[in-house]
Amino acid sequence: MSDEAAEWVPPDSAELFDALRVLEARCRDNAAGLPQPDALPEIWAGVLFRIGDLAVLAPLEEIGEILEVPREVTPVPGTRDWVFGIANNRGTLLPMFDLRAFLFGAATNRSVRNRVLVVRRDEFPVGLLVGDVTGIRHFEEKSRVQQIPEIPDALEPFVSGSFKRGRRPYPVCSMRRLTLDGRFNLTAG
Repeated sequence: MSDEAAEWVPPDSAELFDALRVLEARCRDNAAGLPQPDALPEIWAGVLFRIGDLAVLAPLEEIGEILEVPREVTPVPGTRDWVFGIANNRGTLLPMFDLRAFLFGAATNRSVRNRVLVVRRDEFPVGLLVGDVTGIRHFEEKSRVQQIPEIPDALEPFVSGSFKRGRRPYPVCSMRRLTLDGRFNLTAG
């Protein structure tokens, strides 16, 4: 073994730090960089449900929850035809309204597919009985159209545009605007 190998002395910290600085500069100069993502499209989310045969979207942020129809619903005598009743939803009284009866004067056909959309009206929840809920749908915001598809007159005040999927337009119905309508209450007509 030679004397040079036996007498190796590690470089001092200043020399190591300089070497690391040179290495870092070389790396930065030769770095390719991370790929920059394209701008992500704005996505709108809504709940797709049916009122009779009509498929309608409600903004997801307006729906607090989606329930199966409660087993025990207490009718409220002397109220309007569209008042479905009151139920206990985890300790909170939930007034429920038949949306089809409110809008079109015909009660929702009862089936196991019926659901209740829970919407906040001020600080109080309101349940809206609907035919069924297909699920949450996502649309690119650019596919929103201001044109409203052919819908019944009773629904028009609550609809603001639509989204298209394929050739089919889905009207967007504001559940909040609907529940704030002056006709929408428990009192007798």
